[in-house]
Amino acid sequence: MADIKQEEGRFYVGDREEPDAEVSFQETDDIVIEHTLVKEKLQGEGLGTELIDYVVDYAKKQDKQIVPVCTFAHQVLSSDKKYDGVWEGPL
Repeated sequence: MADIKQEEGRFYVGDREEPDAEVSFQETDDIVIEHTLVKEKLQGEGLGTELIDYVVDYAKKQDKQIVPVCTFAHQVLSSDKKYDGVWEGPL
């Protein structure tokens, strides 16, 4: 499991200024996932999905729904029934 850090509007792995991976979002009544980024050298290792799972856990704690504007987040959330009830989909 990656060492995921939190900052307002994003979760990230690695350096704050140049993260290895990050998911950015806007938080209002819902959590709108805007963008997910994983450096090319780390792609395919499940880090992006791990970040989305982290947002899902955060949303559940905040009792909020996720709106996936990011296509990767939408793909992950729509790929498994375990995410049912926590996101507003489909796009």
